[in-house]
Amino acid sequence: MYYRHAVFEVEVKYRVPGHDAIKEKLKALNAKFLEHTEETDIYFNSPIRDFAKTDEALRVRIYGDGTVVLTYKGPRIGGIGKTREELSVTVNDLESLLEILRRLDFKEVARVIKRRDIYNYENFTIYIDIVEGLGNFVEVETMVNDRELINKATEEVLQLGDKLGLRRDWIERKTYLELVLEKNSMNKP
Repeated sequence: MYYRHAVFEVEVKYRVPGHDAIKEKLKALNAKFLEHTEETDIYFNSPIRDFAKTDEALRVRIYGDGTVVLTYKGPRIGGIGKTREELSVTVNDLESLLEILRRLDFKEVARVIKRRDIYNYENFTIYIDIVEGLGNFVEVETMVNDRELINKATEEVLQLGDKLGLRRDWIERKTYLELVLEKNSMNKP
């Protein structure tokens, strides 16, 4: 039997006024530009438990090139960032995946649409995001496969954020999903 080791995404998200200064700092650090992509994230809630209460997420991400990835995110593990276990699988048939989820009574709760520039610097990935209806963000993340390394990795992510000129009072602790749901509830009559 094969057992998969847990992988933890250690991420800090910043709500930023713009991206130009950050892109210049990335260039000065010789960070490697990887790609520009557009992503549509469709979030679902389970018929057997409320992910909003359990702090879990089930997401179908559709990339601009048509790639589809189903991701489960476990509950956040404390701290200033948004560290959580993450499991993903690439799927080659979006419509069948959505139909399977519907037949199992998973309900779509929201969509998050973003334009994203992706950079790599050392063992970090930096996402420069424009999120439809929410504005400008930067995410700095790294992955660890040992729970004991999470605090150290979080501090390293914050230090890179400092190098990039990302102020710690810009840190956004809510997920894009939470921000979209909050905005949608405020817009209801």
